[in-house]
Amino acid sequence: MKKKISLFIAVILILSSLVAGCGTKEEVNSEKNGSEVEDNSLEKIKKKGKLVLGTSADYPPFEFHTMVDGKDEIVGFDIEIAKYIADELGVELEIKDMEFDKLLGGLSTGMLDIVVAGMNPDPEREKEANFTDIYYEANLSVLVNKEDASQINKLEDLNGKSIGVQIGTTQEKFAKTEIKDADVKSLSTNPDIAMNLKTKKIDCAIMEAPVAESFASSNDNLMVVEGVNIDSGSDGVAIAVKKGNDELTVKLNEILAEAKDKGLMDKWFIEADKQSN
Repeated sequence: MKKKISLFIAVILILSSLVAGCGTKEEVNSEKNGSEVEDNSLEKIKKKGKLVLGTSADYPPFEFHTMVDGKDEIVGFDIEIAKYIADELGVELEIKDMEFDKLLGGLSTGMLDIVVAGMNPDPEREKEANFTDIYYEANLSVLVNKEDASQINKLEDLNGKSIGVQIGTTQEKFAKTEIKDADVKSLSTNPDIAMNLKTKKIDCAIMEAPVAESFASSNDNLMVVEGVNIDSGSDGVAIAVKKGNDELTVKLNEILAEAKDKGLMDKWFIEADKQSN
């Protein structure tokens, strides 16, 4: 009887070992397959037939909402670039409109394939994402309410002022570190900044030059301060992709270079600038 019990226990132990071994092998294979998908995201994009773009559509002429044939659409310079990329990859483009400071998080979680949002590749962001070559360069400008135009004529006049900036941008960093005694108001969107400026809740705003010009053109009571051009301290704007996704980064650089060679970048920017005004 004891021998039968011992034999029964031995059989159970052997079967348990085999099941555990198979489970470990499956887990290893699963992990391996998962890493292969991560390493080959360009192939994954082509396979699913869709490129998911993350942007913050409050940044004319780069990306903004407008009515097209009675329908609200997101358009702009960056959107034309993204459309061109999708066409070159042979896939459809899906646009996700998000708050600017949430975009890189969307890349890291895999919710987004690329971010095209007038983003500067500063050292902090480069810790979180890969960036392509620069596709556009712009300095910063100061936007004011016309009634207060006489108060700001040079950069030093910003000292001690209430300054509106968008959260998570180069402008925010500049205002907090370079403007003495500034009361920095960090807001989610540029329209919010413009509204605060029109209602005089802030003294001025710092935006990228073409964005500031766009808001001045579409708002009669706002203007860009002439002669106050701020070096953003960055080399320009680039496309962000998930950290370590080198294959996609290289491909995007090839596509951007091709678009520049064809003169498409200048064409798209001029068209977007006109449309935003």
